[in-house]
Amino acid sequence: MKVSSKIAWRGAIVACAAWVAACSSPNKPISEKQPPSPATTAEMALMARHDSLMAKEDELFALKSKIAATHSPAAGPYLRGIAAADAAMMSWMHQYRAPDTTAAPAARLAYFQQQQQVLARVSQQFRATMDSAALFISQHPATAAPGTPASPK
Repeated sequence: MKVSSKIAWRGAIVACAAWVAACSSPNKPISEKQPPSPATTAEMALMARHDSLMAKEDELFALKSKIAATHSPAAGPYLRGIAAADAAMMSWMHQYRAPDTTAAPAARLAYFQQQQQVLARVSQQFRATMDSAALFISQHPATAAPGTPASPK
């Protein structure tokens, strides 16, 4: 190998190393040695709350099925409450737009804190809906639909 091609390879390696260093994120992942920025911490807390609510979606729809199985004329408000809680979650997810990591750290932090408050209200709506639905189910046991045999107990 010629000396000039060795120099060219070294130059390419140095250029690649400089490019990789320039592209590193200002908000480093937790796996790196520096702690995450306050904005990144706030974003992670917001996403944890989101994930917690999404895990409750299955429970919400199980309650919906149980309410429907009561065949009670009084079930309407509870079914609408479940639909409203789900719609609130879907609405939040559709409006959520995380600021770019190049935005000012204070602006990112403020956005995540504001979104935490919005998601807290959705969480409260979920909890209240699920509690009232569970109470309704306990007071109105499931019955067979008209024209179908009742399940044995």
